[in-house]
Amino acid sequence: MNISRILLALLLIVGAGGALAGGTGAFFSDTETSTGNQFTAGAIDLKVDNDSYYDGNRCVEITPGIWQWQGNSLFPEPGTTCTTSWHLTDLDPSHLFFNFTDIKPSDNGEDTISLHVDNNPAYACLDMTLTANDDVSSVDPEIGDGDTPEDPNNSWDGELAQNVHMFWWADDGDNVYEQGEQSITNGVQTIFDMFPEPNHTFSATLADSLNNVWGPNGPIAAGETKYIAKAWCFGNLTVSAIAQDGLGAGNNNGPQVRGGGYTCDGSTQTNNAQTDMVKLDIGFRAIQSRNNGQFLCGGGQDRTAKLTVTKIVHNNHGGNNVVPDFHLFVFDSIATPVTSGVQTTLIADTYHVTESGVSGYQASFGGDCDSSGQITLNPGDVKSCTITNDDIPASITLIKDVTNNGGGNKQPFQFTMRIDGGVVPQNTSVAVNSNTAHAITEDAMAGYHFVSITGGAKCPAVLGGTATLDEGESLTCTIHNDDN
Repeated sequence: MNISRILLALLLIVGAGGALAGGTGAFFSDTETSTGNQFTAGAIDLKVDNDSYYDGNRCVEITPGIWQWQGNSLFPEPGTTCTTSWHLTDLDPSHLFFNFTDIKPSDNGEDTISLHVDNNPAYACLDMTLTANDDVSSVDPEIGDGDTPEDPNNSWDGELAQNVHMFWWADDGDNVYEQGEQSITNGVQTIFDMFPEPNHTFSATLADSLNNVWGPNGPIAAGETKYIAKAWCFGNLTVSAIAQDGLGAGNNNGPQVRGGGYTCDGSTQTNNAQTDMVKLDIGFRAIQSRNNGQFLCGGGQDRTAKLTVTKIVHNNHGGNNVVPDFHLFVFDSIATPVTSGVQTTLIADTYHVTESGVSGYQASFGGDCDSSGQITLNPGDVKSCTITNDDIPASITLIKDVTNNGGGNKQPFQFTMRIDGGVVPQNTSVAVNSNTAHAITEDAMAGYHFVSITGGAKCPAVLGGTATLDEGESLTCTIHNDDN
């Protein structure tokens, strides 16, 4: 030990002496290096899946990527394709919790959504918007039960939302409403009552700084899976919680084994809701809880925008259609009817503005729509588009046919044909006003007589007769003459 200390001392002396001698080399040096310094942000990555039942049948993946209804109910037919269940993923417009296009009174279903918040504790909020309650069409039974005829420019003239009841609750993953599980929607409500005017929105706190529907209060822990269940009924929905078995998901203890904890009765339904359509938008928010200890879900996150579509009609060529004759739509995955000049609330998305109902007009788009009618709406946007329709002139083409069996030698170009008194060259299309009677005549030619007029159904039968065309319609008539 003493030798070691002496050697160390000698080395220190030599080092000091070397430095005093003015040597240029650094006999003693020290380099410390810190490489790869970085900050990596934590993730809040909300993932969602869905497990769907309809009239007791379950939407199941039977082979990878192939989903079919399975169960003992006759409808939906077992073995047919279904789309309302899916594995854990990011939601996009292709994931629809409800996509049922032929529901009947007493039809019902249940879906359980699982929420996964990855590796950080997070708060969670539910935001929903009712975007259409549309009559779609009017069939005889509806009218017979006193329903008013469908207004194609109104997406809020339906009755289906008033006749479908829903109930949402905090589930444990078994798709069954059990004792002790908390309601999210203030009990059973019709869709119409759940989404009151004027905004047709519903928001609920799932977990924030003061609440947690699964308990205890506070955020969802990192890596946890939480479940939300929703039951619906075309008719009257009655809930009666089943005894809690404490097993949760994945234990073959779902509705096909124990029932769902609710019943559906559609016996009081009338025909008023036939062909009606309800469209819902459902979204979830996940918000990091660290350093955000006072967060509250509040009244919901506005994911809507407002769009006004205005129809302009120009009738410069005899057109007689007016704005209500054109049916206006805003299209994403389905068409939502809108009324000209009336502001419509839509979920933020990219849409195509379009129309139907009248031919013979050329449309052009203006305002915030591009030339094809496409528009992107972000949350909070207030935008407008115009569709201007100009009537397309109608046209008449006259063709001369001459038979020279009696020694005549006149050719078609030598005959003078007229529309409304104006000379029309052989085989030439002439623009005319629509919705106006146009007289077709020809000047007499010595040695020839009129035989007939043939062509389209609107060609007159005799010279001096008239043809009345629709906007943009084309008519070709052939005038036959024979020599005397």
